[in-house]
Amino acid sequence: MKVINAVWEKRNLGVDAMEFNIEAQDDGAVMDEILKLEKQYNVVKLPIGKYELMSSIQENGYMFVECMIKVQHDLKESKLKAMQNIRKLNVDCELMDKAGKEVLHAEIQNGIFKTDRVYTDPNFTKEAAALRYWNWINDECERGSVLYKLVFRGADIGFFILKQEEEGVFNPFLIGLYSKYQDRGFGLSLASCIINECVNKGAKQIVGHVSSNNIAILRVDELLGYEVKNVEYVFVKHKNL
Repeated sequence: MKVINAVWEKRNLGVDAMEFNIEAQDDGAVMDEILKLEKQYNVVKLPIGKYELMSSIQENGYMFVECMIKVQHDLKESKLKAMQNIRKLNVDCELMDKAGKEVLHAEIQNGIFKTDRVYTDPNFTKEAAALRYWNWINDECERGSVLYKLVFRGADIGFFILKQEEEGVFNPFLIGLYSKYQDRGFGLSLASCIINECVNKGAKQIVGHVSSNNIAILRVDELLGYEVKNVEYVFVKHKNL
C-alpha cells in the first residue's frame, strides 16, 4: 500500500488528511494499518477486483464516493484522422494570459467543478472546494505545467492544464468549461484541442483520469479514441471534524 500524508489539504481544507492507495498484492491486514494512520480526512483508493476488502473498508466507516477511471490515448494516425471527421464547434486554443487567469479564477469560485468529491461533501464548504482547485492549478504551474484557454468568438469559454509525465507522455489533468458554455456542445471541441496540442508537442501518448461522477467527459473521450485502462474505487472517511 502506498501511504500519502496529504499535507496540502491543511492549506486547502483546514484539515489533516491521509491518502491510502491499496495495491494488488495487499491483503486484509492493510485495514489495520489504515486505522492506525487515519487523520481528520481520509481517502482510500481500492483497485478494481479487490472485492475482498470492500466490505472491511465500509464496515470501518468509509463511504464510497466515486470510481476513478484511468483513460489513455495512443495517438495512432487512424484515430487522429477519424477525429477530424467528427463535427465540432470552431474554437481556438491559446496559452492562458493574465486576463484569462482572472476569468478562470472567477469561474472556479462560481463552482464550475460541481461533480468533485470535495465540492459534493457536506463536511466542506463550496468556497474551500474552489480554493483547493485554485491552489492546485497554481502549484502545478510552478512545477512546469502549462495552462491554456479555449476561445470562441473572442470569449474565453474554458481551460485545460497540461502536465508532461515523462518523455512523450502528457496528462491534461484538469479541464473545464465555464458555466455559460456548459451543456452547449463544446466538450468535443475542448477535448479535441487537448489532443491537437499534445500532438503538436510531439506526444506519443495521453493519459488521464475521469471521475464516474462526470460521465459526460467519459463519453467524449470514448468518441475521440481514448481507451479505459484501469478503475479504482474511492472511499472517504471523516474523523473529529
